Amino acid sequence: MGTSMKKNTKGLHFAVNRASLSGPKSKQYRIRNNAKAFATELQRAGLGVKKWENLTNKHFQGAADSMKARGVGDGRIAEVFSAARHVCNAYGNDGIARENKEFGVERGRIANKISRAADPEKVVQIIDELRNGDNYRHSARCAAQIELQYELGLRREESAKVDLVNDWDREQHTLLVHNGTKGGRPRTLHLSPQQEAALRRAEEFVSPSDRKGIFNLMPEGMGDKWLNKLDYAARKSGLTKKKLGYTLHGNRHERFRQVYVGHTGFQPPNQHRTHEDFVREAQKSAGPNWSSLDSEARDQIEVMAGHSPGRRDISDAYLGSSKTR
Repeated sequence: MGTSMKKNTKGLHFAVNRASLSGPKSKQYRIRNNAKAFATELQRAGLGVKKWENLTNKHFQGAADSMKARGVGDGRIAEVFSAARHVCNAYGNDGIARENKEFGVERGRIANKISRAADPEKVVQIIDELRNGDNYRHSARCAAQIELQYELGLRREESAKVDLVNDWDREQHTLLVHNGTKGGRPRTLHLSPQQEAALRRAEEFVSPSDRKGIFNLMPEGMGDKWLNKLDYAARKSGLTKKKLGYTLHGNRHERFRQVYVGHTGFQPPNQHRTHEDFVREAQKSAGPNWSSLDSEARDQIEVMAGHSPGRRDISDAYLGSSKTR
């Protein structure tokens, strides 16, 4: 690839950092990272452009074609495109098509055919090593938050910003999750004894946040920079896609897999080699009622994930689709 192409890509990356974005810092952080991924995809596709102002639908189509050729799902492409549009708009470029279908990217097609669920044995081992290790001064705090991701299905940011002082109802055995949520969607989790035990272990790390009367599990005064520390600890522990095949988010995938199996009695579609293998096991386990159990489990998981029941694009992302395509 030519030197000028690399310069163009570097220019786009630099411009992402300078773009004026609105919203919480955590949201801006995600937008910038995904916009940089878009710029990198343009490089892969051989589409050189120096400025976000000059991007056109042709560049978005080229990026979509490049990502699809690498096996990237439509959900991930849509996420990257959303960020790229944000940056384009920040630079006054409003000429990009608003609908992803213009680029052959279909809404709702984010089902993972291959499971991204974490290996429970490995996760427990990593949590124990962090909790008992002394090579990183925040390792025990990281262990507590990774455990919450694994036991409760919390997102990475939610596990850091959960307010155990105000939002954990010990009498009703519920936890209100509304800090650090994706898109600001709150949800109430009904807790098992095992989950409450994980919350009790996390209580040691409760700190006052930068908002009066609000608490979280991040070191006092560190703010969203803490999320980078958490990522660092995960990487140092080997919790990476390169080494284990999943990231911190794999804990959430595994939690929902367990919920699915607990309700249906059989493994979800992405635990099988083919869709036919999935249907065969489901019928063997639950008979003709398997489809109803599948639907009930998905409704439950979609609510637990912070969405509305019936959002099959969400449960498909964690479990794989139970429908033939």
